[in-house]
Amino acid sequence: MSGEGATVTESAAAKETPATESAPAKHADMAKTSKRKQCWEKRDTYFACLDKNDNDQAACAPEKEGYYTACPGSWVKHFNKLRIQAQYSSGIDQFRRSGGKVPESAVKDEVLLKRGA
Repeated sequence: MSGEGATVTESAAAKETPATESAPAKHADMAKTSKRKQCWEKRDTYFACLDKNDNDQAACAPEKEGYYTACPGSWVKHFNKLRIQAQYSSGIDQFRRSGGKVPESAVKDEVLLKRGA
C-alpha cells in the first residue's frame, strides 16, 4: 500500500520539476547571466501573451510552458505575485482617476484573487 502513495507523490513532483534537472540544480544554474535572461524573457513573453489575451491562460499554454520550464518554481511564484499586485494597483489607480467607477478589469482581477488563481 505504501508503494502506491510514493508513486503518486513522485508523479506530482515530476510534473512540477522537469525530468532533466532537479530543483536545486535549476537554482544553481540561475547564477549564470544567460539563464536568468532566458527566464526573464520567457516570463515577459508569457505575461505579454496574457495581456494580449485578457489573462486567458489556455490561449498562452506554450508561453506558460516555456516560462515554467526556464524559471525555478520560487521565481515563478514571486513573479506571479508581483503581476497580480501590479494589476491590483493599476485597478485602484484607474478607480481613483475615474471618480469612483470600477473598471471592468479590476472586477475580473478581484474575482481571480478570491479564487486563488
